[in-house]
Amino acid sequence: MSMPPQVIAHRGASADAAENTMPAFELAWRQGADGVECDVRLTADCQVVCIHDADTERVAGKLLSVENHSYADLQALDVGSWKGEEFKESRIPLLSELLAASPSGKQLLIEVKTGVEILPALLEVLDASTIQLRVVTIIAFDVEVIRSLKQQRPELHAYWLIDVQSNWLGRSKLKLDDVLETLIEIRADGVGLRCHSGIHREMVHAILSADLALNIWTVDDATDARRFATFGVTSITSNEPAAMLVALFER
Repeated sequence: MSMPPQVIAHRGASADAAENTMPAFELAWRQGADGVECDVRLTADCQVVCIHDADTERVAGKLLSVENHSYADLQALDVGSWKGEEFKESRIPLLSELLAASPSGKQLLIEVKTGVEILPALLEVLDASTIQLRVVTIIAFDVEVIRSLKQQRPELHAYWLIDVQSNWLGRSKLKLDDVLETLIEIRADGVGLRCHSGIHREMVHAILSADLALNIWTVDDATDARRFATFGVTSITSNEPAAMLVALFER
């Protein structure tokens, strides 16, 4: 019998707290998540910050481009009130803050939302941290990010992200063999697939048999979580980690 999948909190416990903020990450850990996922971008002064979008309008109600503003500019923004009064004054955290706060043994998936230009700063932050690198996985849609990362730091774990619906089962019709060939060529340690009904047991088996890890995102439905668990996937990423833990482990 395969091990149950790890449950990773998508941008923290983002169904219950303001995404990509320390309160969201801390809540996910309290809920028992095996780890958290965050998104990272580079500020104008080369600080690695946790934010999904290229600008702050959605989470702060004020439009500032992340790459064109300093960390001080961005930290002045309240990025929590949109989610609820209890998250008022939440700030955009530095990745270094998340690394420092992460409990021992908890997984950390870091999604690079930019191109390879962020890698020098990202690696500097990781090297300055005391976090065990075995719990860190860098994830990205950009093949070149994964390729470059593994060329520079082969010991770091890295997953290539694929939107199954648009890039696999959609018009482009990626073939499984081509995906596996690319993963091996860029030296990825695994792949992250968007949750989709078209993901079947044979597909999962082929990926795992290639000695690759498999993460499914974003899984917020208990039936989906149980189905992927029976397939033997490595981990699932969810906005609702507490609910998925109940669904999988009744805990």
